[in-house]
Amino acid sequence: MTTDAHPAAEPTCLIFAFDRTLDHAQVVAMAELVDHAIERDGELRLLLDLRRTEHIALGAFLSPKGMLTSIKSIGPVSRYAVVGAPALAAAAVESFGTILPLESRAFDAEEYAEAHRWVTGAPA
Repeated sequence: MTTDAHPAAEPTCLIFAFDRTLDHAQVVAMAELVDHAIERDGELRLLLDLRRTEHIALGAFLSPKGMLTSIKSIGPVSRYAVVGAPALAAAAVESFGTILPLESRAFDAEEYAEAHRWVTGAPA
């Protein structure tokens, strides 16, 4: 997993690019970084890049740490995007914005630049 963070800017943007296999260790590492960003207060935006991910390990997102961070992120996270996710995961992300107080979007793999602009607010 690689991470690109923009903590000095407001809002704080965290961008995660996952490896070929998304596993429990990567989810826990992501949760740690999100927790630290939440502790700093302020608006938080997340982008999950799954373009290189071919396999999501069974139970990767079912860790206590990951679930607790997900709950704590309700409120601080204002925008949440995923790029190149499998259809079911993309549909779940699209639905987040209808049930949670945030904007959420799923982007196709070739739309990474658009997703990055949407999350960071950078001009086109």
